[in-house]
Amino acid sequence: MYELILAHIARHVTLAPAEREKFCAALQHKKLRRRQYLLQEGDICRYDHFVIKGGLRQYEVDDEGRENVMQFGFEDWWISDWYSMLTNTPTAYNIEALEDTEVLQIERVKLEQLFLEIPALERYFRIIILHAFVALQRRVLFMQKSSAERYAEFLTRYAHVEQRVSQQHVASYLGITRETLSRLKSRKL
Repeated sequence: MYELILAHIARHVTLAPAEREKFCAALQHKKLRRRQYLLQEGDICRYDHFVIKGGLRQYEVDDEGRENVMQFGFEDWWISDWYSMLTNTPTAYNIEALEDTEVLQIERVKLEQLFLEIPALERYFRIIILHAFVALQRRVLFMQKSSAERYAEFLTRYAHVEQRVSQQHVASYLGITRETLSRLKSRKL
């Protein structure tokens, strides 16, 4: 059950066997059915989640009731709301299973303790969070492009995602309507 997360960590830092064991002991395994929520708007996020099987979407609902997909999370990805975790305030996001999903989750309090005990783990999370920050910066630039450019870039980077999510969710992620997405797809054929 821990092979995927340990391989992910090993791509960035080296943990001693005892450190890997201590880290894995702090993880909780959680299963979700399709359409089940991992996190709901208004709750306080207390965990960071690593996807070992399945897929999730993180989204917020705007004042007009539209769902705006912020990100997807599939195998070998982390997903959470760090703002809610760090500030201990209610989240603005929902994280919903797109298919039957399994995650390994770690409570922020336990993670903070592990950072003190295992410096390499703190380095790993710093690297992961820096990657997430870069992805967020790229997303801001991404959303400033035309809808055709956004779709083309989405296909280049996340072609595997399009096969696993609904067209409505892809359109929401791209910030366009489903009809616009259909027109863009028909041009590609």
